[in-house]
Amino acid sequence: MHAAAADDLDLAAAYGYAHGHDRALQMLLVKVIGQGRLCELLDDSPSSLAIDLFMRKNLFAAGSEEEAASLGGRALELSEAYAAGVNARLALGRPWELRLLGVPDEPWRPADTLLTLRLMSFVGLAQAQGDVETALLQALRAGVDATKLARLFQPHLDGLDEPLLAAIRAVGHVPPLVPGLPPLPGLRASNNVAVAGRHSTSGAALYASDPHLEVNRLPAIWYEVVGERTDGDFRIGVTVPGVPGLVMGRTRAIAAGFTYGFADTIDFVIEEVKGGRYRRGDSWVPLSERRDTIRRKKGAAVEVVVFETDAGVLETPDGATRVDDGLWLARAWTCRRDGGAASLEAILDLWSASCVEKAMEAVSRLALTANWLFSERDGRIGAQQSGLLPRRRRESGLLPLRGWEPGDLWDGTLPPSALARVLDPPEGVLATANDAGHGTWSPVGISLSMGSDRADRLRELVGARLAGGGGLGAADLGGMQADLVSGQARRLLDALDAFLPDLPAVRFLRAWDRRYDASSTGAVLFEKLYAAFCEELFGKGLFGAEAWRALRDTSLVHPFYFRLFDDVLVREEGEEWFGGEGKAAWVARVACEALGGVDPASTPVWGSSRRVFMRHLLFGGKLPPVLGFDRGPFEVVGGRATVVQGQVLRLAGRESSFCPSWRFVADLATKEAETALAGGPSDRRFSRWYATDVARWLAFERKTLKPGS
Repeated sequence: MHAAAADDLDLAAAYGYAHGHDRALQMLLVKVIGQGRLCELLDDSPSSLAIDLFMRKNLFAAGSEEEAASLGGRALELSEAYAAGVNARLALGRPWELRLLGVPDEPWRPADTLLTLRLMSFVGLAQAQGDVETALLQALRAGVDATKLARLFQPHLDGLDEPLLAAIRAVGHVPPLVPGLPPLPGLRASNNVAVAGRHSTSGAALYASDPHLEVNRLPAIWYEVVGERTDGDFRIGVTVPGVPGLVMGRTRAIAAGFTYGFADTIDFVIEEVKGGRYRRGDSWVPLSERRDTIRRKKGAAVEVVVFETDAGVLETPDGATRVDDGLWLARAWTCRRDGGAASLEAILDLWSASCVEKAMEAVSRLALTANWLFSERDGRIGAQQSGLLPRRRRESGLLPLRGWEPGDLWDGTLPPSALARVLDPPEGVLATANDAGHGTWSPVGISLSMGSDRADRLRELVGARLAGGGGLGAADLGGMQADLVSGQARRLLDALDAFLPDLPAVRFLRAWDRRYDASSTGAVLFEKLYAAFCEELFGKGLFGAEAWRALRDTSLVHPFYFRLFDDVLVREEGEEWFGGEGKAAWVARVACEALGGVDPASTPVWGSSRRVFMRHLLFGGKLPPVLGFDRGPFEVVGGRATVVQGQVLRLAGRESSFCPSWRFVADLATKEAETALAGGPSDRRFSRWYATDVARWLAFERKTLKPGS
């Protein structure tokens, strides 16, 4: 979308009109899901009811409505300008799919934008931390070895004593893992690189970003824009339909983008309840109660009763209309009621910033938990953490708090000034890839991260290029975005090599280049070996085989936090993990069981077993392929620890592929950006713009976006 306007408020209206034209189906589906109205308007099924119950019980829409009622100033102006643009386009016609299904005409409102922002902050981000905390509670209640769990998650379970363990086991209800929530704009993981002007061939700073999220869907989550202002400034990058303003991209002065920061914004609180009251020290406070109704297209309406404490929403079984005396969990989340207004104002300030410092100050007020990088036309670079982070008594948030214990609950949230930032680091290079930081860049509030494999590789690639002499250009950063070397494979094979038996498959792995390209046999063999190690160590040896496979394949616990499990495999030596046979014999035995008799020459290559379709967000898999709503299949390259992340999972019974969803490279000496999108501008199946960028994206090529074109 190209637009020209006087200022950012007018551009917001233009974004709204364009989103209403090209992505109305996507926006309105997100709204319906966030409001908990799937059964009422679209699909009255058990899986939809589970999502509706989750949304209603966690007050996503209710909290957004309450916050919208108090909006004022620039946040209100921005959200109203955007809504006016959306509604102007919707007035000309709505998606035929929604008319066919009988979804009523409803205008877009500021509350809907706040709802979209709230869902962005939760799905795949805060949710990933919540999945770990839920899995830990389930494991402890099931009698999983607490000592080994503490070693796996060290040092985050150091506060687990007998009274807390007894309270965990006495809790009345532990929720299941969060249900799959398509087609919400969930962010998962990303790469970011900023290079100072002194290392570039142009003298201006360079910037590259490739956010990783679900790509086996159409339309793409992102929507590209080129916005021009009458003062000569411009905005090039991606927006999220439903949200006014650029999310990542560049202006004349700066480029900016983020990776998920993994700061922990969710905690469970154990609440003692008696007679409809919850305990605070020696006092008892009445539970707050909300009643709601889920209407259904086919079944009887479902009454929902939501109970709240001052910490959060109580986790109760579906259908519960009362809370019996005893111990219950409340889910505390910093964005439950706050953050939307500040985020809207921060969006305005970020993209009008004239320098890195002003951009850093702006994003420090965003509620989204992220690690931002910035590059400036004058050659400077910086990093800034964002997010509403709780102020805890203890640093880690993996163990539940006890609401009645003085000082155990959060003491508000950290101020923006407490968040990590780095300006002009001496090495002249910054890279983030969902790691816990490095050097002077040490973000706060991180309980768990994805580890440093991708970030280390990016820094290695930049360092090698600089060591070779000469400066870097945009093409160099673009080339790094195609790197398929696995840091995990390097680490584990190096650490375990002395214990591996002499097998044809092992000899093949020793010579393997650690690349996860489509034709790789080594990637297939390594994954087979790695799966066997994990199945033995964490399935049979800790969680149980069935629970382990659920954590690995149907939750975000292992896909996000695999480095925790890898470190146990590398670090631990004792009998508690490897039994009486010892680690060396254990590794040799499991490797023989996994790879004995395997012929590398007849092993299928990596890409052949990872062919996925881009599915239409509403009709995906439901209509014949010849109708063209789904596209593919295409081969997913990369792995969990490559710069080109490529993970294929089944979440909530649905295939999900997490890969670089957008590639962006900019040299601030120019007015251009080079991009590739995993999709196209439109969600209209019969539009020529439905999937226009897919071939370019698959080929690791880029197009040029610039003002005036």
